[in-house]
Amino acid sequence: MNIRLAACAVALLAAGCATLPEAGSADDWPVRRAALQLLDRWTLDGRMAVAAGSEGFSGGLSWRQDGTRAEIEMRSPTGGRAILIRVAGEAISVTDGRGTTVGGEDAHRLVAEHIGTTLPIAELRYWLVGAPAPGSSHQESFGADHRLASLDQSGWRVGYTAYRGVGDVVLPSRMQITTEGLRLRLAVANWRLGP
Repeated sequence: MNIRLAACAVALLAAGCATLPEAGSADDWPVRRAALQLLDRWTLDGRMAVAAGSEGFSGGLSWRQDGTRAEIEMRSPTGGRAILIRVAGEAISVTDGRGTTVGGEDAHRLVAEHIGTTLPIAELRYWLVGAPAPGSSHQESFGADHRLASLDQSGWRVGYTAYRGVGDVVLPSRMQITTEGLRLRLAVANWRLGP
């Protein structure tokens, strides 16, 4: 990795600038990747469709990331809350549609029951903004526009099919996240950056 490019990305973000270079060449990617991995305050709202084996469901998804804290709401097709996941560092709790809250391993189990498998929430916060989770091996492939087209990490594959500008930042607007026996498609209707 070009140290000067990475240092430039860190300096820009430290100065409060969320500008990412437009995709122009493969040389831009290390700067864009570093900047995306540093995004830690954002909100997305969208729709998701989950297929697990012969079963599936669709509904709404809202994800609010604030540093090491996250609030993830999955809604039924009619708009009612199915589950609310709260993350604080490594701690997780889940509240179901009846208002019952569980934590720890029970929380991970409840998410798996709802989705069809355990979700890699720590990695997902990076995948959603179009970057690999830092500190873990991964494979990347790129489209003709030099944007990330697919990412393989931690036994999951993320395919990016559309991007949109959010201010000066370009973020995914359509993606498919798969692992053995599960496919999650996500269409982002709205991105907001900042607190």
